[in-house]
Amino acid sequence: MDRSTFKKAVKEQKQDAKRKVKALREEKKKRKPLTREEKKNLRKEDKTKLKQWKQDIKNTEDKKEKKAKKKGYKKYKKIRRRPYILMSLLLVILLIGGTFLNWYLSATAPLTDEQAGAAEESREVAEQMMEESIVMLKNDDILPLEDKKVNVFGTGSARPVFSGGGAGSIDDTKADGLFKALDDEGISYNSTLYNVYNNYEKEEVASTEDFEPSDPSLLQTLLPNAVGFLPYNPEEMPVSELPDDTLEEAVNYSDTAIYTISRVGSEAVDLSIEDTQLRKEEEETIAALNENFEHVIILANTFNAFEFGFIEEYENIDALLWVGGPGQYGTHAIARVLNGETSPSGKLPDTYAYNVESNPAIENTGDFEYVNENGEETGRHFVNNEEGIYVGYRYYETFLTDEEYEETTQFPFGYGLSYTEFDWNVEETNFTDNEISFDVNVTNTGDAAGKDVVQVYFSPPYSEGGLEKADTELGGYAKTSELDPGESEVVTVSFPVKDMAAYDQENEEAWVLEEGDYELNVSSHIRDIKESSTYTVEETAVYNEDGATGTPIQNRFEDAEGDLTYLSRANPEETYPESPAEDDLLIPDIVEETADYEHESTTEDTPPTDVDNDIMLEDLQGLDYNDPLWEDFLDQFTAEEMIKLAGDGGYWSVPVERLGIPETSMYDGPSTIKNFFDSWSSVAFPAGINVGSTWNKSLVENMGESMGQEANAYDVEAVYAPALNMHRTPLGGRNFEYYSEDPHLVGETGAAYIRGLESTDTTAVMKHFVGNDQETNRANNGLYVWSNEQALREIYLQPFETAVKEGEPHGAMSSFTRVGPTWSGGSDELLTGVLREEWGFEGFVITDAGIGPQGEHFDPLQAIHAGNDMMLAFPINLPTANKFEEELAEHLEEDETETVAGLRKAVHNICYYILQTNEMKKDDE
Repeated sequence: MDRSTFKKAVKEQKQDAKRKVKALREEKKKRKPLTREEKKNLRKEDKTKLKQWKQDIKNTEDKKEKKAKKKGYKKYKKIRRRPYILMSLLLVILLIGGTFLNWYLSATAPLTDEQAGAAEESREVAEQMMEESIVMLKNDDILPLEDKKVNVFGTGSARPVFSGGGAGSIDDTKADGLFKALDDEGISYNSTLYNVYNNYEKEEVASTEDFEPSDPSLLQTLLPNAVGFLPYNPEEMPVSELPDDTLEEAVNYSDTAIYTISRVGSEAVDLSIEDTQLRKEEEETIAALNENFEHVIILANTFNAFEFGFIEEYENIDALLWVGGPGQYGTHAIARVLNGETSPSGKLPDTYAYNVESNPAIENTGDFEYVNENGEETGRHFVNNEEGIYVGYRYYETFLTDEEYEETTQFPFGYGLSYTEFDWNVEETNFTDNEISFDVNVTNTGDAAGKDVVQVYFSPPYSEGGLEKADTELGGYAKTSELDPGESEVVTVSFPVKDMAAYDQENEEAWVLEEGDYELNVSSHIRDIKESSTYTVEETAVYNEDGATGTPIQNRFEDAEGDLTYLSRANPEETYPESPAEDDLLIPDIVEETADYEHESTTEDTPPTDVDNDIMLEDLQGLDYNDPLWEDFLDQFTAEEMIKLAGDGGYWSVPVERLGIPETSMYDGPSTIKNFFDSWSSVAFPAGINVGSTWNKSLVENMGESMGQEANAYDVEAVYAPALNMHRTPLGGRNFEYYSEDPHLVGETGAAYIRGLESTDTTAVMKHFVGNDQETNRANNGLYVWSNEQALREIYLQPFETAVKEGEPHGAMSSFTRVGPTWSGGSDELLTGVLREEWGFEGFVITDAGIGPQGEHFDPLQAIHAGNDMMLAFPINLPTANKFEEELAEHLEEDETETVAGLRKAVHNICYYILQTNEMKKDDE
């Protein structure tokens, strides 16, 4: 069946579907006088006819004919559903009434002047963010485009992935598509291909008819953020479905083809290894483009490290641009890079290997469930971080020879090309006992304006069998401003000497800077060293107290190590990670013993409640967290008020009006501020992975400030952002939301975002503390994450430590996962010992979304005693008490002293957060 016959068949089948619906309606009218039993028998006959229709479709051998019949059947079902959909909508309207009307009016209302002004500023910063995040991985003199006529292929070009799914998603109904950006930036494209791919993306029909974009549906209008929660991955059109003569026409139009590859994960959905590779349809399309066009440009609309080895197999692939997730306006930046208005200056925040399975952490990524002694599933899932500290480039740089490295890795960490050239000269080094500093003069020696990133790495001394250390680590970095040809700028990269210390979990239980020579490399990426220096430590230094608080440092997570063997430089072959064997699935005793939290009673007196001290929250404005007046203020709360404050969290904190405590709102980030159950959202910035790719701390701080101004305009007091988890592997479902595989880059980026956001009196709620580095089973009774103390300290906790000390956030979100056997939100060692006592965090901690079964392992009494102050129970504020409030009330009856003591700590932290918000401070103005 040729294409025209197929289209005719589809049309006939749809018309037949309409006739059948009409006939059924007429038949039902005739049935009205019949008895109930007669009607019932006729309905059975109707169902039998439907089954026969479906069987006829199934028995059709010709694929095209079968597809046409399917479309007719779908049309029939769609028409038949309309009355039920309309009835359901009518019922909803009747139930909600005026609320629904207000909702619709709100959804279609124009922005206020304040919102519009803040959005305009955010757009400017967002587009710059995208410009600086694009990483050019290959360019054989095709970019920037001289001929501004191109052929654009791919369903990912028709509808790019603008961000990932879940809490980090965006409302992509407001996002500017790639073709709009090409129009705006003066790049002409083949209109036939535009129609074909857009029609295919919309209707799965490769038609050359003029494409007509659809208006947002009612659901997309009212709940665009909820719709955006679901991840979108375009399905590529087989190149064989290109209409006749389309390819020949494209060759005559231009000798250059642009092809977009799109791939993303989501909250709750990790990638498979196959997701990091070309699919069959993509490979066939690229082969066809390579055969027919002199120049092929690949746009990587991807968020996880991808296997790009195929670009070396096709001689006409001249350029590869990694663009990540452009957010609402980022496609314009892509077009400006293509036409040369902007030079790419992004650098990879991850290592790109030819084969993602070369990453040792892949061995222990995925679905692993404990079984009992009878081999029965227990509902307890785990992940073994046997790679230890050797995450990402730390593995490749440490364990591979130069020859093995070249064969294994395609693009090193920190890699990225530009349209221009730069010359570097280290003008001054300043090494003291406490700090390392480089002044580097960067000169643009090329023909185009551009920016560059100076990266400094250190290689510590290592003795076999001694303290585990990666061969190379990022110490610091700085990005230049835009330099015109011939222009120079001196940038300074500095970092504390202590940052080169390793955590000694075996002997000192502290950070140790061992004596010896530390090689310092000023580099354009981890493998491109411009100049080397040596820093000598004459005598081993032990840092056994936190430099910020003076709190003694000690091992706190020894029970998280498990009975595992961790990768070691001393014997890499014997210690290389292995996937769990059958014997490893037997549930450990410690998991069974700690499955249910055991509450311990106290002999202390019950703290006072409901005391009349005549103190309002505003009276504590400007006072230290530990000021004595806090005790008198806290004495005034009733137990019921404290249960409400701690137990009823979500997109809000509840008010206590008699004590001057206002309600605050807190919503999801990090790319856009949004309420999933409303229509509004702030400007959507590029995805978190793009933010990390900029390597520009000042720009990230501007992003935080811009989002904070929008938060003020929408009366939002706190944002669930930034997300500071790690790209432990290329398969992480939320790698789009996270910044990098390197904890230093993650921490510095997160701290910059927090500084910007908090400068507007909007609270940053950094998340997910800690270990939410894979999505699979994370909320299923709390994923058991086994890791040694050194890896926890150096890799997974470090970004949060940097964020606390350099960003000073007033909020944090605990994770679903467990640190070893202990739920993160119920870990006193994590939330009090490390976060507050060691690092000096002052603010509140809220759980991740304990909605339904995914919060079953949350114990609110365990939480408030550990330092988790608020339970995120439900995203809609219901009038009745939620399960956490009810549990706290039960605990209050069983043990008043213990419950009130925990609630008092939680309320202190919550109220301290509220004092820092714009809600409180605007009342003082």
